[in-house]
Amino acid sequence: MSVDIDRATLWFLTARGMSAACSKTSHEVHSSAAGLFAQSVLGFSEDVCIEGKSFARMQRLSLMDCLAGVAALPLEIREKFLTGALMIALLDRTMDPSEVRWASALASAMKLTAAQVEECCLGARILTDMLHPVSQRA
Repeated sequence: MSVDIDRATLWFLTARGMSAACSKTSHEVHSSAAGLFAQSVLGFSEDVCIEGKSFARMQRLSLMDCLAGVAALPLEIREKFLTGALMIALLDRTMDPSEVRWASALASAMKLTAAQVEECCLGARILTDMLHPVSQRA
């Protein structure tokens, strides 16, 4: 369980970094999306999420800790983390330069290839469309 809590903390730190980079969407929306992603995609229980994002755990970590932490994750988890961060950025259907910089820093720290990043972008777009569908006009 400790590994799950540590990963949950790392996920919420990753999500908080992207949320801080976003200027158009409210932080409450980001927080909700991060929690939904943590439970539905990363498979964390509600209790693990609550403990993982607690003030006591989050306050002692910086974004540099986040970059070091994501670099040490298994590849499948790294890809999920980047997909989730991109999903948060794309909630408003655009990416600001600061969001692109955070996504780029994550991808670089994770040592993902361009093809892997493209797959994460596609996954993020699909998840964003599921959370916030765009109406189609004929």
